[in-house]
Amino acid sequence: MAKFLVVEDDPVISQTLIDWLHSEHHTAELAEDGIEASDMLRLYQYDIVILDWKLPRKSGVEICRDYRRQAGTTPILMLTGESSIDHKETGLDAGADDYVTKPFQLRELAARVRALLRRPFGLTSEATVGSNLILDRKNYSITIQGEKTVLQPREFAVIEYLSRYPEQYHSTTELLNQVWASDSDATAQALKSCIMRIRQRTKLPWLIESARNCGYRLRLEATEKNSASGVNIDDDEQ
Repeated sequence: MAKFLVVEDDPVISQTLIDWLHSEHHTAELAEDGIEASDMLRLYQYDIVILDWKLPRKSGVEICRDYRRQAGTTPILMLTGESSIDHKETGLDAGADDYVTKPFQLRELAARVRALLRRPFGLTSEATVGSNLILDRKNYSITIQGEKTVLQPREFAVIEYLSRYPEQYHSTTELLNQVWASDSDATAQALKSCIMRIRQRTKLPWLIESARNCGYRLRLEATEKNSASGVNIDDDEQ
């Protein structure tokens, strides 16, 4: 699962993209003009941006250029009705990672999105983290020491994000920004409940460790239940 920002003012195209992303179990948010998109990029974190070129109030090229000047690194897929080489060069020079010309086939766009998503974390259907954790993105399951557990999509998204940076703590705010949509029920209690369900489903209370004023981390070095003595599992991170 990944978190997308779709920036598109055409309601038919935007709804098509949002529906497709949801069908792929991604989180998707929509901005319908350039100023709104810039604000959302400043406030929230995304795994990929699908960005239209022609937008009200601020163009896609301006958004892209400003975002890169502010050290933004999220991959950007530019959409435009222009197909000239000069036009593509302008978009790519502004900081876009790829370019799709309208009208487009959803299959082509999907392939380009998959290619961009593979860059930061290698989002293939299955990935091994450490020596004992296997993530199956197709079936939303994790396998630890040969024991397989099927998770709900949101639960899997939490594990997947934590596994990108194993042993590193992540704050509640960071996890909510990455896994929940900004207009959803994104609360600290929602995250705590999700982590509690993960622990119950996996029967591995040590898998996700919490620390006050630090956040949550995926604890890969503990490979057996009885090796996790002293781990805080009270979800008391503030």
